[in-house]
Amino acid sequence: MVARYAIMKQITIERSRYGDPNFKNMRITRRLLPVAVLFLCVFSLQASYGQTRPLKIDYTVTLSDVGKQQFHVTTDIRDIAQPELSLSLPTWTPGWYTVENYFKNVLRFRVTDASGKVLSPRMSRKQTWNIDTRGIKEIKVDYDYQATILALNQAKITDDYAFFTGIELFLQADGHRNEMSTVHFKLPNEWKIVTALKDTADPMTFTASDYDALVDAPVEMGKFDVTKFEVEGKPHYFVANPAGTFSKEKSEKFVEMLAKVAKSDSAMFGGLPYEKYVYFYFFAPPESNASGALEHLNSFVSFAPPGDRAQPEQLIGTASHEFFHLWNVKRIRPAEMWPYDYSRENETPLLWVSEGFTNYYGIVARYRAGLMTPENFVAAAASAASGVENNEARSYISPANASVSTWAGYDSPVAFGISYYTQGQNLAALLDLSIRNDTDGRSSLDDVMRALFNEHYKRGKGFTTEDMIAIINRLTKKDYHDFYNRYVFGTEVPDYDRIFGYAGYKVEKKTEKSPEFGFNVRNRNGGFMVNAVTPGGPAALAGLQVGDVITKINGDEPARAAFQTFAGKTITLTVNRNGAETEMPMKVGSSDSIAFSLIDLPKITAKQAKIREGWLKR
Repeated sequence: MVARYAIMKQITIERSRYGDPNFKNMRITRRLLPVAVLFLCVFSLQASYGQTRPLKIDYTVTLSDVGKQQFHVTTDIRDIAQPELSLSLPTWTPGWYTVENYFKNVLRFRVTDASGKVLSPRMSRKQTWNIDTRGIKEIKVDYDYQATILALNQAKITDDYAFFTGIELFLQADGHRNEMSTVHFKLPNEWKIVTALKDTADPMTFTASDYDALVDAPVEMGKFDVTKFEVEGKPHYFVANPAGTFSKEKSEKFVEMLAKVAKSDSAMFGGLPYEKYVYFYFFAPPESNASGALEHLNSFVSFAPPGDRAQPEQLIGTASHEFFHLWNVKRIRPAEMWPYDYSRENETPLLWVSEGFTNYYGIVARYRAGLMTPENFVAAAASAASGVENNEARSYISPANASVSTWAGYDSPVAFGISYYTQGQNLAALLDLSIRNDTDGRSSLDDVMRALFNEHYKRGKGFTTEDMIAIINRLTKKDYHDFYNRYVFGTEVPDYDRIFGYAGYKVEKKTEKSPEFGFNVRNRNGGFMVNAVTPGGPAALAGLQVGDVITKINGDEPARAAFQTFAGKTITLTVNRNGAETEMPMKVGSSDSIAFSLIDLPKITAKQAKIREGWLKR
């Protein structure tokens, strides 16, 4: 997941075994016989009253009056053969680590049996209902869902389109997570629909193989542009909203780039793990902090600048990151998120891998696809190292700890923190080069990712830190625990010259002035909305407040501003506060930062040349 516009010191835009008892005499066997009989009785009761019999689950989403901004959701559950059925609604969206409690948007929740009799479910948790189903084989659940916020983890209905992701709308029948379901749609006339759900012969009916696939599928309906293309014989859809905002010429160029990235990643893993893929793009600002882009099982959703300003070259970086999430985090997933627990926070120390490695491979894929030069690829590695080392908090917070604590402030400012995106990207490059060096170029981080995919995802389980280290140790015949203890669980500064030296580079450091703005902002309401102001900082001294929207900087759109040139200068902010617009001068602060670059060693050995060649191979 790529998220947020953050401006503080600098601007960064950006889920039995039984032994053989070998009985030695008949007396022991006779003493165990009643236990065996009891086990058979319990098993029989579970077969009669438990959750071994599949349910037939059909969802219907109706949108009859767009002005109300409400979906009507019906859940029909048949073939019930258990005394109690629990239904639950998720509280958060995988990939966006904040609890949203989607039930807050539900109206007129009602449960009835096949005769229409209203039942009285009892809530056992904030979003879980227990229904007495003794003698009941069929129930229907009806409710309306308020959809008023356009964001990565929210739903929105407008006059021209509607959008949601299944995680917000669909109930889970506890104990039946792995069962297939069907989703029907009833929409306004002339509205079309595109979704990551599986198609059927009926254009308004779709299926999901299980509950996880159901809730991980975005749905867009209404008026928008769709560009269809194929990669390795599979259909791909680029969806642009609003209609007409992104020209045909740009769309054609962009899908060519998307196809190249998909082929690059496919080559790494031996194929594309889906039947179809959908790229949902909104060329408009989000209406909550859930901005940027968010990955799904066979799609992603992204917010981009208005179509007249957006260029394919701008968009492909985020697209490449999100596409790699197909493997890393959607399938190669930390053990703490296997399976997802949708009712609560799922903490894991491995988001530095899930997001940071995806940052790295988003760049690798573009490079291998021919969309980056070797010089830019090497510069990206140096930039990640620089980004890590210029953050004071990196001396106090490890990548593993930052991963666990992300729930404390994922989409809101924290007083002191690091980016496990950047930390993980940096560590990925260092691990890649180390593995290449220790195997004389025979193996790389690619092999680690493939092993995690084949040995964990394909075997239906998540991975732990120890699993990952074991794979690296197996490849290199060395022990990488020290690397992880120092740089993943610890806060030591890596020996950059040694590790980049494996490929014949050394780190050159240059002191430069960086701007200090003293605020945190997000792209919102036609500008940059201020989320936080540092006490005593430049923004506070200028009079900025949380909630202000910066609509212009030096008379131009904020997104066009050359922020890195503002250090020590006075700039003019046009600010909208509670509907009133005013101009504020702000003296931008400055501080020294260290810029990293990788330069060639004067002489490189044959092994260094071999490692570099492998690292830069397309």
